[in-house]
Order: sequence, then structure tokens, then C-alpha cells
Amino acid sequence: MRTINDGFPIKQFNGIDIDTSIQSSSANYYTYSSRVVKFIVIHYTGNTKDTAKANATYFHNGSRSASAHYFVDENSCYQSVALNNAAWAVGGTSVYKHADCRNKNSISIEMCCSGNSIVSEKTINNTAYLCAELCKYIGITADTVDTFVLRHYDVWDKQCPAQWATNNSEGWIAFKEKVKSILRNEEGLTMEQYNELKSLITKQAAEINDLRNVNQQLVNVVQTTMIYNYVDDNMPDWARPAVQAAMDCGAIQGDEQGRLGLSYKDLRAICREYRCGMYNK
Repeated sequence: MRTINDGFPIKQFNGIDIDTSIQSSSANYYTYSSRVVKFIVIHYTGNTKDTAKANATYFHNGSRSASAHYFVDENSCYQSVALNNAAWAVGGTSVYKHADCRNKNSISIEMCCSGNSIVSEKTINNTAYLCAELCKYIGITADTVDTFVLRHYDVWDKQCPAQWATNNSEGWIAFKEKVKSILRNEEGLTMEQYNELKSLITKQAAEINDLRNVNQQLVNVVQTTMIYNYVDDNMPDWARPAVQAAMDCGAIQGDEQGRLGLSYKDLRAICREYRCGMYNK
């Protein structure tokens, strides 16, 4: 859980900028200077077809007796309510299915519909990435997603999102697995984990007498899972000057803990740009 004081801490996810230009009317949510948040709740708008901007505009223009923090569609995301405020999203009756989750301690994400009141796979994918960013922000790990990421249907008995509102919905399970996968991938491999993996693969290579194939597996592991957070011994020698130059000119910067979060492909791209003189002061 996290005590949230910042209303707009997340600016972007998976290449999508979060638009905060259309805020909900203050008649639609509870206002707090800060609040403790434990849960993320996933909803759908229930319209036949709509967009994130249209929903943000709807709640901006009047008293609707409802709201959500985020609206997500196939190409965009609008934040309608600041995170330190409580949206009116998970209530509706005095009888709750969930013992603890309420508006005051949750963040609500609304998925927009792409036609026939169905949320498209592209919107679901975007929502998974936003959910993962929020998980990281409030301290939900891949191992605790099942406890703290919920459907509206899990909080009280509303069929929302309708295509997932069953006790054993394959779509809902797949969504949570996607969020977990994003979280685990972004955690990357430590050097200790990498060395353990290398040792295991080498042992298997001896057993099958195919070292060339195993070496390629190791290369693939590094290129697809290794995360480089700092310009240190973890980072290949050939990449360090380029990354340092990019940092010096402000082209890249770390998070609040200084972590860069660069993949192997990022290193290659930065080196190409460095050789082209893009980071010359």
C-alpha cells in the first residue's frame, strides 16, 4: 500500500502519454490532500462504443454521481481524477462482496468499448500496462496482483467488466497474468540470477553436447530479459560511453531511484545515435 500525496505521478506508460487536460467536475469525487491506497480496480464503461476523451469530457461537464481515475482506449489515456482523490467508482449498494476494497483505498481504471459494448484486445493490453505502472507505484508486486488487482465485479455484484464478470473468467485470468508478466519482465535479472541461469544452461549444454546452441540461448536471454539500470559493470563496455553521453545531455534519465531501466535493444539504439553525433554537446 502507499500513501498518495501526488495527484498525477505517472506521465506515460508503454509509449502512451497520460492526458490530464480534461478533469472531472469536483461534484463527482471525494477530495483529500492524501489517502492510503491498496487496490486497483478494473471497470468497463458499458457504452456501445466510446473513447477515453469522450468519457473524460462527460465527467468534466456536470454532476454525474460517478467517476474514475483513468479512461483507456486503443490509442489514448485520460486521467480524470487526481490519485490523491477518491473516485466514485466501486460502490453502488450497501452490500459489498469484498471485505476491504472501497473508493477511498482504491484506484479505478475504466476500459472504453470499441463496438458492441466489447473492450478490444488492444485496449485490454494498454490497460494492463497502465495497471502495471500503478502496481509499481503503490507497491503491488507480481506475487500480490491476485490479491490487490480486482474487477468491479469482485467488489460488489455489478457485471463489470461484463465480458469478465464471472467467477472463473478466462479473460480476467489472462489479464492478470499479463500484468504479472509486465511486472516480472521490468524487474529484470540481477547478476546473481543471470549467473545462476548461465550455470544451469551450461550444465544442460554438456549433457546434450551442443554448446553452440546453448551460447545462443544465453545471448537471447541477455538480449530479451536483462535490464541495465546503471552505468556500471553490469552494462557492456561498448555501451557505457554512449549511455553516459546520453545522460549528460539529458536524452535519458533515471527514475526517482536513479534506475535507467534500459533493455539490450535500448543500448544498441543509444549507441547508434551516439555514433551519429546526436549526443554531442
